[in-house]
Amino acid sequence: MKKRYRVALLILVNIFSAFLLTSCWNYREPDNLTLVRGLAIDPTEEGKFFLSVETADMHQAGPEGKVKSTVIETEGETMFDAVRNAVLVNVPRLYWSHATVVFISQKLAEEGVLKITDFLIRDAETRLDVHPIIYKGEEAKEIFDVKPISAELVSEEVMDLLHAQKSTSKTLHVQMFEFLERLANEGISPVMPVITTKENKGQKTLKLSGLALFKKDKLVGYLDEEDTKFYCFAIDEVDGGLLVVDVETEGKQGKITLEILNSGTRFKAKYKENKVTIEMKISVRASMNDVQIPGFPAEEKDFDIIMQMASQQLKYDIENVIKKVQVMNTDVFGFGSLVKRQLPKVWKEIGKDWDSIFKELEVEVSADVEIAHTGLLKKSIKRGD
Repeated sequence: MKKRYRVALLILVNIFSAFLLTSCWNYREPDNLTLVRGLAIDPTEEGKFFLSVETADMHQAGPEGKVKSTVIETEGETMFDAVRNAVLVNVPRLYWSHATVVFISQKLAEEGVLKITDFLIRDAETRLDVHPIIYKGEEAKEIFDVKPISAELVSEEVMDLLHAQKSTSKTLHVQMFEFLERLANEGISPVMPVITTKENKGQKTLKLSGLALFKKDKLVGYLDEEDTKFYCFAIDEVDGGLLVVDVETEGKQGKITLEILNSGTRFKAKYKENKVTIEMKISVRASMNDVQIPGFPAEEKDFDIIMQMASQQLKYDIENVIKKVQVMNTDVFGFGSLVKRQLPKVWKEIGKDWDSIFKELEVEVSADVEIAHTGLLKKSIKRGD
């Protein structure tokens, strides 16, 4: 009996000890914190950092659970100095672990983003799964002038847009740690999604607008939405989207829309006669969803024509985006990284000259588009049917 009593007492002591001893080294009471959800960063004319910080006040939520949003503005000589100066205009102090997006001004990105990322890496509260986004406009702080349509906060609406756009492959979902990984590795340059504002019936709205391309930590150019889609094919990051194919056959011409079901890209680095080439093979399965050619397709051979034209057009579009990027001379495809991985001895010899090699690099692209199913109607409806 005494033994059972001692065991029970020991269990109770352990349970109470767990409650008493469990803690977090940097725990702070929520009442003493302001939750940061988004951050916009601009340079000042004096070379300082101007921060616009979107916060969520959980204690002043409305009757329907709506969160109150406040934008706090602060500046400083460095990122950390600007963050610390926020206590001059806001109490309680800012808490960064809930931040989801960082909007970086175009001007600041052209100067280099390392001075921003250094703060994000070193600070104990900031997280590297935050999403860096280039704001294409005058000043990044403008983004918080937009009234969100589908969310309470601008930062939340942007995150919703990013998740929704994955199905179009017209932008890329990039987290800070992924950007930094590319920045740290040889033979591959980083990218960030781009956002801008546009007028819609007299109201400012948000629009994702392709990709920003970097060389080291500096912004050097952009890809629009369509080019971004073909870039995603080239790096095997297509999650969905459409292919609009121009078809012309037997006197009939028009457009056919294919919905991408799945896609895969295989790469091979080759070295022959002191020359590196990249072999890229893309395979796509798609369904035919919209036919703008009356009475077509009518026979099985018509589907072969569509697949052939779709394959040729996809090949051309991917080759075109590769050439555009080669003009900017930044290897955002990771071809150098591929050579380093597959041909390490070759890379050891040519790696130091990769910038000049990449500009003239030959990339052999092949594309194969297969139509998996064609919907309920085999033929499109003709007028009078």
